[in-house]
Amino acid sequence: MIRGLYTSASGMLALQNRQESLANNLANINTPGFKQDVGVMRAFPEQLLSRMNDHEGLDVPGIPTMPGQPAIIGRLNTGVYMAEALPNFAQGDIEETRNPYDIALMDNIQPDQDGNERRLFYGVARIAEADLAQPVQAEDIRYTRNGNWSVNNAGYLVTAEGYYVLDNQNQAIQVNKNNTNTALANENAGKNLKIDEEGKLWNEYFDTGNDETVLEDMGIELGLNVITDPAKLVREGNNVFRYEGDIAIQGIQAAVQDDENAIARGEYDIPKVKGRFGAQQGWRERSNVDPTQTMTNMMSVLRAYEANQRVITTIDGTLDKAANEIGRVNG
Repeated sequence: MIRGLYTSASGMLALQNRQESLANNLANINTPGFKQDVGVMRAFPEQLLSRMNDHEGLDVPGIPTMPGQPAIIGRLNTGVYMAEALPNFAQGDIEETRNPYDIALMDNIQPDQDGNERRLFYGVARIAEADLAQPVQAEDIRYTRNGNWSVNNAGYLVTAEGYYVLDNQNQAIQVNKNNTNTALANENAGKNLKIDEEGKLWNEYFDTGNDETVLEDMGIELGLNVITDPAKLVREGNNVFRYEGDIAIQGIQAAVQDDENAIARGEYDIPKVKGRFGAQQGWRERSNVDPTQTMTNMMSVLRAYEANQRVITTIDGTLDKAANEIGRVNG
């Protein structure tokens, strides 16, 4: 009976952790680019029980009873625990905002030839002001799907958490005071900023001399990174991840080139990367949390938690009878 108390208690602890994970998912339902966590429940190792002083016991199918050995009772499971919470990187819905600093990633990149999942992420980093002109080291780069950005006082693209958005050279992107056109050198990019589907930045302005609208190439590309096996991403905060995998991260252009080379070699016919991604300016990716399913899961966890509570109450009542009634010495 004491084992039952420990088994039920472990179940309650695991369910409490899962409920907290589900509650965090629900709390971030309106966080752009948020990826919900999926709790992984696992059982503790089984124990093999036997009667130490009884050499004649019942035969248990599949378990031999050796002569002269304690009689085997069977296996006992000692409960469960929540091993980890793995992010689900499925594409979230996108919504139009008309904000030039909102960029949604549309990602349908196919698994590699070994079957490993691949996902597209922005590169971001925390950078000291003195280091803004230098490339960020690989170990300092973090990855996110949140394309809801703004511009700080120095004219750099930043996330709501204060991370600098990186370009394909792992440098912070400055959209103000970064124009080659002298007339626009000190202007805020604002609505003049244009970002195409491949992540290239342009500055749109009206050329009064030629009486036409001109797109000026800013010479900057968003740092779009293809991460293979995103399960190796470790969450830091709500929307930013650190990569701890062994497979090298590729920039999107390198991934497209590898895709084209593989097709040219005849390894496959249908592109796995090229044409399967895009950046959409003026839109943002919503959280991929399903509120209805999450609420249903939370109710199921609550019912399971209550069931474990009832088990503990029943065992406690049985132990009370054993100690105070059955075990009473009658004089």
